Amino acid sequence: MQPRRRRASAALGPVRVWQYARAGLAVIAGMALLLGALAVFRVWSAIHTISPRAQPADLITLVHAQNDEPGSLGWKIKHDERINVLLLGYGGPGHDGAYLTDSIMLLSIRPASNEAIMISLPRDLWVKIPALPRNGSMVGKLNSAYAIGADHRNYPNVRSDWKTDTGGGDLAAATVSQVTGQPIDYWVAVDFKAFRDVVNALGGVRVDVPTALDDPRFPAGETTGTMHIHIDAGWQQFDGERALEYARSRETTSDFDRSRRQQLIMLAVRQRVLSLHAIPRLLSLLGALQDNVRTNLRPGDMHQLADLAGQIKDQDIRRVAIDTSNLVRSGSSSNGQYILQPLDPTYGALHRYIAMALPDRSALATRVLIQVQDGSRRYWLPYGIGTPASIMTSLLQAEGWAASLGPASPRLLAKTEIIDGSGGSAAATVAWLQSYFEGAVVVAVPAPTSGPLVTVVLGSDFTQKAFPTLR
Repeated sequence: MQPRRRRASAALGPVRVWQYARAGLAVIAGMALLLGALAVFRVWSAIHTISPRAQPADLITLVHAQNDEPGSLGWKIKHDERINVLLLGYGGPGHDGAYLTDSIMLLSIRPASNEAIMISLPRDLWVKIPALPRNGSMVGKLNSAYAIGADHRNYPNVRSDWKTDTGGGDLAAATVSQVTGQPIDYWVAVDFKAFRDVVNALGGVRVDVPTALDDPRFPAGETTGTMHIHIDAGWQQFDGERALEYARSRETTSDFDRSRRQQLIMLAVRQRVLSLHAIPRLLSLLGALQDNVRTNLRPGDMHQLADLAGQIKDQDIRRVAIDTSNLVRSGSSSNGQYILQPLDPTYGALHRYIAMALPDRSALATRVLIQVQDGSRRYWLPYGIGTPASIMTSLLQAEGWAASLGPASPRLLAKTEIIDGSGGSAAATVAWLQSYFEGAVVVAVPAPTSGPLVTVVLGSDFTQKAFPTLR
C-alpha cells in the first residue's frame, strides 16, 4: 500500500508544484502591485502637496504629449509668448517672520530665442497688496504678500481667492504683477530647508564670488544668536548651508548686494542641475521637500519648463536688480518703517523697462556702441543716485546693450533725440531705442569716424516721465 501512495503522490507532484508556483507568483505579483501602488501614492502625495493644483492625470503628461491648449505653457512655447516665473524664498517654520519672502525674483523667458532675464525686486518696496474682498488692498512691504496669503489663521479676512493651498504664491504673484506690469504665469516658493536639501542633493555648487563677504552678525540657526561668517573672493565650493549663508547675509552689505548674490546662487544651482542631468535626483527628494516647497506649476509644466531652461545658455541669461542705484529711493512709512518707493510713483518707468527687457538677440549681437547723454538740465537726481543718463546707461547694459555714459549735452532738449550716425547699419538698434525712449531719430551727417555710432540725448519729456520726483 505504501508504494502505491508514493506513486500517486509522484504522479500529482508536478500539478501541485505548478499550483504552488502559480499561487506564489500571484502573491509576489500582488505584493509588487501593492508596493508599486504605495510608491505611486507616495509620489503622488508629495507632488500634490508641492503642487496643490496637480491632478492625477498630470502624472500621465510626464511621459506623454504635453498640454498645448491656449494659455498653457506648451502653447506659450509654441507661439513664442514671453513666460514669467516668480521665484520666492522664505524662512519657513522656526524662523522669525516665517513666510516673509527674503528673495523675490522674476525670471522672464523668450522661448524662441532661448533668452532670459532675472530681475530681483527689493523686499522693502512699499506696495498695494490686493488682499481684501471687493478689490480692496492693504499697504505694506512687498515681502509680506506671500505671508498674507499663506497665513490663513492670522489673516482670516483676505479675499476668497487667497484662502486656498496656493493662496500665498497667488497673492504674491498678483502683487508683483502690479509692480512690474507683467502677468505672472507661474510661481515657485522655497523655504530655507528645501534650499539646503536641494544644494546638498546636488553635491554642492561652485560659485565665483566677486567680492569677499565678511559678516560677524549672521543669524545663528533658528536662535536669536549670531555667528561670524567669512567667504573669500574667487571660486568657492558651497554646500547647502554655506550657499544659504552667502545668499542671506546682509548686515555688512545691503539688500541690493544680497539680491545679486542670490542671482549668482540661482545660476550656480541651475548649472549644476544641467551638468549632472540631476532632475531624477531632485525627484527622489520629493518626500523631503513636500513640506517646504509650493508652486502653481503642474507636473507636466515642470517638465516642460525644465526642458526649456536647459536650452538657455548662461551667457543668454541677463541679470538686473531694481534698487536705489536705478529706479527706487529710500524712505519711511507713516509708522516709521524703512521702505523703498519708486522714483516714478505710477511705476510707469519700471513697467516700461521690464516690458522691453528682452530685446531681439540679433540686435544685441551687433554690439552697436551707444552713448547716453543728459539733455534736460536736470542732471543730478535727489537721494544721491546719479543722473537720468547714468541710470539708463546701467539699465541698458544689464539688458545686453553696449552702452556708455556720455557728457551732458550742451543743448537743452524738450524732446529726446536718438542720433543715428551708423549710416543705416544700426537700423535694428535705432528702432529699439526709438520705441523705448519715444524719441525723434536724427541722422548724423557726416557719420562719426570713431566713438559711438548711436547717441541717445535724454530730453525733459523722458526725464519727467521716468523721474517725476524731479518736479
